[in-house]
Amino acid sequence: MQRHFPVSRSDVEDAMWQAGPEVAFAAPVSGWQGFVTRPLPSFAPVIGDFVAALSARLLKEGRENPDLAAFGFWLRPRQIEVQRKRMAGRAPLGMVFHLVPSNVPTVAFYSWIMALLMGNGSVVRLSSRIDPVQEAMLAILNELFSLHEWQEIASRTRFIRYDHDERVTAWLSARCRLRIIWGGDETIGRVRAIALSPRAQEIVFPDRRSMAVFDSQWLASLDAAAWRQVVVALQQDFTRFNQQACASPTTICWLGTPDKALRRRLLEAVFAPFADSPALMMERLINSQQNAAHDGQIQLENFAGVTLLTPAVSLRLTHIGGGTVAEFVADTLDELLLQPWDMQTCVWVGPDKTRLERALLVSPGCRIDRVASPGQALAFEWLWDGIDMLAACSHRLARIE
Repeated sequence: MQRHFPVSRSDVEDAMWQAGPEVAFAAPVSGWQGFVTRPLPSFAPVIGDFVAALSARLLKEGRENPDLAAFGFWLRPRQIEVQRKRMAGRAPLGMVFHLVPSNVPTVAFYSWIMALLMGNGSVVRLSSRIDPVQEAMLAILNELFSLHEWQEIASRTRFIRYDHDERVTAWLSARCRLRIIWGGDETIGRVRAIALSPRAQEIVFPDRRSMAVFDSQWLASLDAAAWRQVVVALQQDFTRFNQQACASPTTICWLGTPDKALRRRLLEAVFAPFADSPALMMERLINSQQNAAHDGQIQLENFAGVTLLTPAVSLRLTHIGGGTVAEFVADTLDELLLQPWDMQTCVWVGPDKTRLERALLVSPGCRIDRVASPGQALAFEWLWDGIDMLAACSHRLARIE
């Protein structure tokens, strides 16, 4: 007598992964063996428990790795519960394939967590460039993934590395339900030429620029303690990741012409981390020359740690990094918003940032996706580049009345 056992489509798909492409596995280090494509329910209890354990573990890393501590704080259970309620009625998509950049190494983990919270498994392709913060995070994940209680999460997660090989990217793209590409434009163009499954979706995060708006009158009114606080916060925004993060401001806009001494004092204080590096000084020189080649009327001014460019043609610098910054002056906020800005983040350095947020609602010629307070430009948010990441990693269940 023959006995037939039902085999689900998901079981067949999971078995196919056992002979997946040859890649280097960063976490877990077990290879494709045991990788599961079947999603969990969105915000399943095991997901919530795992994220809480990860958050607690990362918060312990505060002294050694502030970036990981910040990630742990962002994942605190109270915050996750708010998102769980907001995403009620949504279900997972399936396996998510993430292609992440090397310039901001923690993006890989934020992207993965968004997919995980909604119940999806993930394959995350990391850059081959080894970063100490990223390696510390992978070590923590491997520590957690080795524990029996987190096997449902470990079996649905693969952080991998491989050289630029379109065959591997195509293999993974054909099997995912969502592909997330974190810029730049060249990478997006190359990957988009690789076909997805007809049922798959795609999110892209192209090259973007960001800006900061300085209220000259407000800055002039600060006492010494408030001034120091603003400078420390702006150093975090401007000088982390050598301005390569899309949210790092590379354009400064003054509201009201600043006093010359105040302008110099502020800029040299903010860019002090760049001032003593010969390599960054050379980078600023090269960037300035390359930007000038694109805009023959550009004006240039050098301070310690920063080169200020006043473009005549474009509001967006082509070449950035090392303290290369475009500068713009407007008498009023209305005058500022007459310009066709296309910015990912705007750091508002003044009183009441809701003033700018309200003005943007009635300024259709400007695209500024988020307004941040000083020190918060690089803080990851649930809404990024105008995309609700949790919603993008899920679908809404139809309600039958």
